[in-house]
Amino acid sequence: MIHRPEIRRTTIVQAVILFAFWLALSGRFEPLFIVMGLVTAIAVTAVTHRITGRALRPDGDHLPIGSLPPALLRGVGFTVWMGGRVLVASVQLAVIALSPRMPLDPCTLRFRTQLRRPIARATLANAISLVPGTLTVDIEGDVFTVHALAPNQVDDLVSGRLQNKIAAVFLEDEQPPVDPSTIREGDVR
Repeated sequence: MIHRPEIRRTTIVQAVILFAFWLALSGRFEPLFIVMGLVTAIAVTAVTHRITGRALRPDGDHLPIGSLPPALLRGVGFTVWMGGRVLVASVQLAVIALSPRMPLDPCTLRFRTQLRRPIARATLANAISLVPGTLTVDIEGDVFTVHALAPNQVDDLVSGRLQNKIAAVFLEDEQPPVDPSTIREGDVR
């Protein structure tokens, strides 16, 4: 069960973060823009605070407010790391596409994640699909099915690196590597 004071603290933190984000993006500090930012932050918080609260807590597991700043820093680090992964995968995919033989070796990978929070699982699915050449095809409970144009494109999943980066952002336990024998190569119909 979620206690009322915790909902208020989470809601206040969310509104403050949104307001700070507004100020950072607008770069304007005239009273009109400050009031517009404050009203917008409060309105967005009012609409989304229940969703945010549920997404951050699996089965009533509470994410302490004091842990948010380190989690936000890890989130920034994860975003930068994902940008690098997208860039590398884009180059790899361009090499495959521009090669005269077009060496495609499609494969699927099924693996079980131990990420508990719904937002962490959604982030994992989106991060997989964000990388060119990979796609989250199906999620059944904690089992993910991923399609890739080449087996080396799922290296970060097999090593557990992607899952561990996401686990660090959402303050979850370290994730084990994926069994490489779950990669099915060739005809993936």
